[in-house]
Amino acid sequence: MAGQETTSTTITMGMIFLLLNPEVQKKLHEELDTVVGSDRFITLEDKPNLHYTNAVIQEILRIGISIGMAPFRRTTKDVQIKGYFIPKHTTIGPQASIVLHDEKLFPDPNRFMPERFLDSNGNFKNSDQVITFGIGKRVCPGESLARMEVYLFIANLLNMFKYSVIPEKPPTLERQMGAGNPPFPFVCKIEDRFGKSK
Repeated sequence: MAGQETTSTTITMGMIFLLLNPEVQKKLHEELDTVVGSDRFITLEDKPNLHYTNAVIQEILRIGISIGMAPFRRTTKDVQIKGYFIPKHTTIGPQASIVLHDEKLFPDPNRFMPERFLDSNGNFKNSDQVITFGIGKRVCPGESLARMEVYLFIANLLNMFKYSVIPEKPPTLERQMGAGNPPFPFVCKIEDRFGKSK
């Protein structure tokens, strides 16, 4: 249940970011048209060739994090970290959102900017700083499945359709309180990019 909720929230937030950043959606469509060029189903085999798509997804995972605080942990021994003493059995609440919005790591952190994950040649570059799923031994065991799901959903939804804001009812980045902090419901205009349906 945790994986379903967080993944669906991440995908929904990704769609909101793409609605609010039409220039990103346009670039993503251009890449999909060049690399895929049809309405066929995008698979994991396409992933190495979809550099901008991967950068968009990495930025969604960075800025659209659904849970700011990872599950609580407990220290198993006394530790000293950067001058702070943390005694054994202390409850620790790791906050990935602090790292993911750190200006030193991600300049202009509140701006949706997939280009931060592209090198000078336009190739996708992964970042170890995107710790949406945690780090070390306690990393989320569902990370690879969640990354795959987000990639397949976003790539296929964007390959098939163009999304645009309805001016009278724009989506908001505000979140609801609750499991996964989902966004508020929203509406948008959806157009079939291949003209197969109305």
